[in-house]
Amino acid sequence: MCLIFVLKKGLILQYTNTQTHTAMNTQEIKLTEILKKETETLKIQYVEMTEKWAVKEFEYLRQWANDYNAGKFGFGEASKKYYRLPHYIVNSNGRVEQHIEKMVKNAVEHYEFSIEKLAARIEKKGLNQDNLKTVTSHIGVNIETTLTDGNKTVRAFTIIAEGEIQRPHYRYLIK
Repeated sequence: MCLIFVLKKGLILQYTNTQTHTAMNTQEIKLTEILKKETETLKIQYVEMTEKWAVKEFEYLRQWANDYNAGKFGFGEASKKYYRLPHYIVNSNGRVEQHIEKMVKNAVEHYEFSIEKLAARIEKKGLNQDNLKTVTSHIGVNIETTLTDGNKTVRAFTIIAEGEIQRPHYRYLIK
């Protein structure tokens, strides 16, 4: 799997998966579909959290750009940050919907990528895909999925974090 990330201070701005699903083995595709079905509530919740955060970030960035234009910051790092901002933030005609749409698209791509990555990690555990049974529990913002084939059991769970200035994000852990 070859992935290309364009990073901006640790944030994924663009994701390109150069591997097609046809190149994946059929067991991994089956496992990916099972995981997508089991974690649909996670996707919904993650997108909602991202939408709320995107509104706050838009207002913050718009105010920061206005302050920069008013001369409150010097040159150097501030000007680098200003010229990296999307046009809809700097432009007074820009709408918050544009920012929300972009951030939701990134969130959905992150979800898809993390499911594929999780499926590959579970595949390495050597579960018998024909006898696979899943149990998913959703407590608060975290989700836990237990996969078993009768002999081996794999537990996959999320750690979700967000904050006032931190975008919502999560990571899968496997035991």
